[in-house]
Amino acid sequence: MSLPALQALVLTFAVEVPVLVAFARAAGWAGWGRALVGAVGVNVVTHPVLYAVSTGFGSPWQLAGAEVVVAVVETALLCWWWRVRGREDAVTLALAVIAANAASTALGLLVL
Repeated sequence: MSLPALQALVLTFAVEVPVLVAFARAAGWAGWGRALVGAVGVNVVTHPVLYAVSTGFGSPWQLAGAEVVVAVVETALLCWWWRVRGREDAVTLALAVIAANAASTALGLLVL
């Protein structure tokens, strides 16, 4: 992994993990350990793929589209891992994932 990719991953962890863990704990979906493993795990799965493909993007719309795909994948994985049941809880989780991803993407574009 290149240094810029590692820096982006660390920034992603720093921004997204606390948001996702806080939502999981507040909603009662997971204990501390399961919440942390889920939040780190989804980023370990999605971040390297997004980082690799995003180097070829020529438009901000491509990044936005890729982030939508990432949010869908992360939401699905977290619904499974945290055993989130019910449409309202799944929508709440999706909004938390979108917020976390938007924050880390915006910060990454500003500082990296």
